[in-house]
Amino acid sequence: MRNNRKGGDAPGELAEGQLWKLSNFYIQIVELGKRLIHYRMLSDLKEPGARIKTSSVEVMWEYLKSRGARLIHNGSD
Repeated sequence: MRNNRKGGDAPGELAEGQLWKLSNFYIQIVELGKRLIHYRMLSDLKEPGARIKTSSVEVMWEYLKSRGARLIHNGSD
């Protein structure tokens, strides 16, 4: 049985503080739990007070992979 989050094509695990670049916006991971992830969608990195949204970790991971998201900030730096 294949575990979706740790497949060979995955660039790494999701972590708090990561910033992902998609075609015309960014996703910033605010808080990461075992099953849920809290994130912000930003059209501009200088955008103040973007609303925090919630999704399942699996749905977010699949969304990032399917949209070709690129990790631009690891969160641990």
